[in-house]
Amino acid sequence: MFESKTIIKRHSRKDIAISDMDILDRYFRLPKMPCTISSPLRDNDRNPSFCIWAKDGRVWWKDFGTNESGNIVGLLARLWNVTYEDAIERIIEDSGSQVPHYTLVRRYKGRVKSGDGADIKVTVRKWRKYDIEFWKSFGISRKMLEFCNVHPISNIFFEHKDRESSSITADKYAYAYFEWKDGKCTVKVYQPYSERLKWLSSHDRSTWDLWKQAMTWAAEQSNEECIITSSRKDAMCLWQNLNVPAMALQGEGYIPKPHVMQLVIERFKNVYLWYDNDYGRDRNPGQENAAKLIDQFPELHNIVIPARYQAKDPSDLYKTWGKEILKTIWNDTKL
Repeated sequence: MFESKTIIKRHSRKDIAISDMDILDRYFRLPKMPCTISSPLRDNDRNPSFCIWAKDGRVWWKDFGTNESGNIVGLLARLWNVTYEDAIERIIEDSGSQVPHYTLVRRYKGRVKSGDGADIKVTVRKWRKYDIEFWKSFGISRKMLEFCNVHPISNIFFEHKDRESSSITADKYAYAYFEWKDGKCTVKVYQPYSERLKWLSSHDRSTWDLWKQAMTWAAEQSNEECIITSSRKDAMCLWQNLNVPAMALQGEGYIPKPHVMQLVIERFKNVYLWYDNDYGRDRNPGQENAAKLIDQFPELHNIVIPARYQAKDPSDLYKTWGKEILKTIWNDTKL
């Protein structure tokens, strides 16, 4: 029995996933999801009664004319008049793989935490309208996202050292942040609306988000300013709307290695910290961490979002108040 939510094909020791939505996009051209269409299984279905919808990453169908139902692979098996396994093989062949076999990755049922020994891999999917609208609300364009190696994903895979590999279907809003360090690619997964797995990461503590882009940009554009902020989302928001290169550590509480920070200080004339302003709380950890970093590296300059704006970080500030307020705070604070 086929139990996985994703077909996996193996090629050159790499796993490539084909999600239900990938299959649907390849074989059907639907105006929207969910939708009701004339049944592809019956001729002369003049009163459309065939429903297709997606739930939890799976694509399902039901023909109300015959009361048949199933998943997307089962539908193709019926259309092609082949077995379920033969339908899987054809899907793999149509995807361009020359590998004649497939393997199944069982659905992950437990909790996964960063650093649990699992190597994280993802399936990148196509950009959709709702992705663009989500990031646009923070002032970030698709062009900036791709420049910063951020991509939407459909599946997340965990390759465990001591047990069987596992997988989960990503949320509707799920994105991968890719970084290359010491010749190795690592990934951080961001699912903004997830209550259980908002963040998953294979980055180590020394990884800087957007380090390569910012340092390369500085060399090519002769920028004299740089911003170190709390997250890649904030860095992208600031970079796009202020035209100032920005990067982020893996956490506000992290203190970078002195020789690495010195590279940043030497490359840019002015280096700014723009950490969270946790207003209205007994403690303000964002600004406490900024003070610790400045105490160790006094060349840094701090930027704080005024409490009257009730915005924790730059991307939230943009979403609530817009680009002009973001620029005003920057212009009023920078040297």
